[in-house]
Amino acid sequence: MKTAIVRETLGIDQIKQNQTAPKKNILIEQIKNFFDRDDVSRATAGKRETVTYKKRKMQKRYLLDTMKNLHRSFIKEIPGERCCYSYFIKHRPFYVKPPTVGARETCLCRTHINAQYMINILHRNKIIPHPNMNELIASTVCSTYNGACMTGNCQECKTKQIVYYTRDDHQLVKWPQWIRASEMIEKSGKKVRITKNVKETSEGTVSKLIENFNRTLVELKKHIYKIKIQYKSYRAAIDNLKNDEVVLHVDFSENYNCKHFEEVQSHHFGGSRKQITLHTGVMYTKNEGEDKPTVTSFCTISGNNSHNPVSIWAHLHPVISAIKADYPHITTVHFFSDGPATQYRQKLNFHFICSKIFKDYNFIRVTWNFFEAGHGKGTADGVGGYLKRTADEKVATGLDISDAETFFHILKQLSKVRLYLVTDSEIHNVEKTVPKNLVPLQGTMQVHQVFTDIPDELQYRDLSCFCQRGFCACMNPKKYQPVPVSVVDTNGEINCSDRLNEKKILANISNIVTVPRKTYYSTFCTSSSSSNDEPLANVVQPSVSYVNEKQLIEKENVHPLKIFDGVHVLVKVASVKDKYYTYLGVAKSEVDEEGEIKIMFYKTVDGTGKRFKAVETDISYEPYENILEIVPNPKMIVKGKRVYFDFDQPLNVFEK
Repeated sequence: MKTAIVRETLGIDQIKQNQTAPKKNILIEQIKNFFDRDDVSRATAGKRETVTYKKRKMQKRYLLDTMKNLHRSFIKEIPGERCCYSYFIKHRPFYVKPPTVGARETCLCRTHINAQYMINILHRNKIIPHPNMNELIASTVCSTYNGACMTGNCQECKTKQIVYYTRDDHQLVKWPQWIRASEMIEKSGKKVRITKNVKETSEGTVSKLIENFNRTLVELKKHIYKIKIQYKSYRAAIDNLKNDEVVLHVDFSENYNCKHFEEVQSHHFGGSRKQITLHTGVMYTKNEGEDKPTVTSFCTISGNNSHNPVSIWAHLHPVISAIKADYPHITTVHFFSDGPATQYRQKLNFHFICSKIFKDYNFIRVTWNFFEAGHGKGTADGVGGYLKRTADEKVATGLDISDAETFFHILKQLSKVRLYLVTDSEIHNVEKTVPKNLVPLQGTMQVHQVFTDIPDELQYRDLSCFCQRGFCACMNPKKYQPVPVSVVDTNGEINCSDRLNEKKILANISNIVTVPRKTYYSTFCTSSSSSNDEPLANVVQPSVSYVNEKQLIEKENVHPLKIFDGVHVLVKVASVKDKYYTYLGVAKSEVDEEGEIKIMFYKTVDGTGKRFKAVETDISYEPYENILEIVPNPKMIVKGKRVYFDFDQPLNVFEK
């Protein structure tokens, strides 16, 4: 009514609305894209972590830094544009929020949070001028985007140090740290060692705190540089996507707990509740002539709660099959994921990458890129939160979601996310294709990109690079074959070919234990000879030969690359009363991205320190720093139903 009166009074047929200038539209879009980046704000995965504005519901994102610091970073990235601070704040997306205590981060990177704890104490005692980690690091390097600077190899800034304003170096201070500690508990009448993540308070002088922080800062700078490069590669893979490529960002969401509208008390509080595995992801494709890629969310659902590589590829199968059906012209796949050693970043997944992609799906090229440890949150996590939230809404209306099939059928009718159901039989079918002679990749946890265009062979490097869409010679990539190539000789015997070089594979462990040729070939090749007729009681594992016969145990040569499944070690274990013990154990995994190893412990049988028995229930994750020694493999002695492990020389164990 008021508009009509104004028009009639002024004689205006139509009031023109203010239109935003094209340049400002571009700037607004740049601001939005900046806030959506994973190095600026973190995605949330919780089903309740949403915000609605003008009937538009979005998953929340929380800022990783203050608005002033982010504004400075934004200005540096667009040197030719002008953007004042108020305009920058005004056009922040409504779903990007400042962090709060209620929305605290519960998936923090241990490296970051421990360093920040020390920074806070230094600032509180007025030893450093401010508690901003990014500015402190920037003051010690020429550029945080320069690899030489961040790794300490730059000649100009390698001597730069943080200026500490200390008045009393001997002043006592306390600072918290997150660590993993072992303790013994009683379970079913037996004592079992468990490992817990605990927040402890360290105490020492100011000089000790500064020394610890300087040591942490060296690793922190490398860590931050890897984070930036991996996110930069992620953006490059999507922004420069070609029409014959697809980018898949995948991750396991937290398992969904099945629910009934009405539940008895014992079910609600007991252990009867089933869980559903959700393998979520986002797919980026680009059609000919389009400026921006098309984004498609997907999720595979299973009642099997295994998250190992076998399950991963069972979950990926319907997704990749759909890509081949819908986009037959696509020839290259780029995977992005986090890097847990039990899931994506391990030898079995490496084998599937360079075998299934070519043989089962007929792609020509593939890359798999791993985000830096503790920084793998992204768009895929929001998919799981949305699905779980939608499922809970249906339960609240009276429906029961008791298993994966029900979850799948209910959500398929309501969600725009592409859903696929994965059965146990499909997982078992993938399991049948697992070879028994996989060769581990030495230095797995340092690898952030693997790529190949040759079946059964991978190239790998420490950081991702997409200057030639992932297939370049930058950073001198190395070759790796997960499965050794075998050939049949003229006598019909199976022998490893020249491509399987025993010396190359054992180069990193030759200073400790040299495995006999018979044992090595029995691991990697099939032997025609058999000793099945020999009595079980007389079967003994082949004894090992030593590089240095005078010293059977090497202490100086302990290295993460020498720790893998089957290596026997002496481990320092802390008790709750700050007392340390030494136990014998066998590694059941490589060193993971958190610097920890899965250890199964042994117990002495007699007082000689030579004979031990395995305690299969005594398993825990121990920090690499607690590995004291690598010891030779023992001889296995079977006496009836009892199995013992004998060493030639007594081991220096100290058990509780």
